[in-house]
Amino acid sequence: MEVRLNPVEFAKSMMKKKKQLIPIPIVLDNGIAGIVYGYYEGEDFYYLDRLDGDVSKKRRIKKNECNGIETRNSVKD
Repeated sequence: MEVRLNPVEFAKSMMKKKKQLIPIPIVLDNGIAGIVYGYYEGEDFYYLDRLDGDVSKKRRIKKNECNGIETRNSVKD
C-alpha cells in the first residue's frame, strides 16, 4: 500500500525511527522531472507528497502545483 504524507507527518515519522530514504525520480506530463522521497515500513511505502525538483524549475513546479493525482500515479508506477 502507498501512503501519502504531508511534510509535517513525514518529518515526524523520520524523527521517530531512522529510515532509509528512497528517492524516486519521476517525469510529469508537463515535462518537469523531480524526485519524490519515501521509505518502506514493512510492505507499505510512505512518501512525501511534495515533488523536489531542480532549483531552476521550482517556480514552474509551484505555479502548476504539480497535480497531486499525477504525482501519486507516478509513485505507484
